[in-house]
Amino acid sequence: MNKLYIYIYKKLLKSFFFGIVIKAGRNFLGRVCVRHQGGPNKLKAIKIDRYRNLNDMGMILRIFDDYYHTGYLGIIIYDSGVSSVILLSEGVLKFSRIFSGTSSIFFDSYKSKIGSTQLLSKINVFENISSIEIFPNSGACLVRSAGNSAKIISKTTEKSLLKLSSGWQIRISNYCLGTFGLVSNPSYGYTSIEKAGYNRHRGIRPTVRGVIQNPCDHPHGGGEGKGSPPVAQVSPWGWFCKGTPTKKKKKDLKRKKLFKNLH
Repeated sequence: MNKLYIYIYKKLLKSFFFGIVIKAGRNFLGRVCVRHQGGPNKLKAIKIDRYRNLNDMGMILRIFDDYYHTGYLGIIIYDSGVSSVILLSEGVLKFSRIFSGTSSIFFDSYKSKIGSTQLLSKINVFENISSIEIFPNSGACLVRSAGNSAKIISKTTEKSLLKLSSGWQIRISNYCLGTFGLVSNPSYGYTSIEKAGYNRHRGIRPTVRGVIQNPCDHPHGGGEGKGSPPVAQVSPWGWFCKGTPTKKKKKDLKRKKLFKNLH
């Protein structure tokens, strides 16, 4: 069976990749709207299966890392012949079998849970989960970066209370899907930027201090070297940026309240 999987993998590998347009912080007029962006590696993106509702067992054929994702990706071929690329959980190895779907017939017969998907109603309390849907059949939206996980604190007949790694607690329908285990590659947060080219390849351009710029480019610019500091520290657009709170508290509280009561 392994030779058959490898043969199918070679035939369908090209269908997973697609080209993207690098906009580099420009709008439809070509003007810079977000600074310090541009010049990334011109790579192709990969189509990832965010839904995983096939109700079938599959085998991980290959594990690889992607430029646009912090966690590891895996090519899975299901017993029905369907193949896709999924975001892997920590502990999933090559040629390991995992389940994708909502049915409990095949899932209960399989011992290992890590990497498999299941409804939140069938997941135990205080168990690490990742790649969670916000609404039923909407695709995984939460907890998708490397090393992250969430836990179910409490349950009702309709909703589950989740605690995210950021500390937020949100209520989500029990009919949403979640993946067992934390996202793979947890050591990604400890990577060090050894040279400037590392960020340049990622599409991050250098940041220049306003004091050394010209007066037409920044409010801090101009003058004789460092002998003429600005009266107040402001941004390039004239906003106070040091010591003055700019957060809209009422608006943020409303947004947080809406986010906590997801259906």
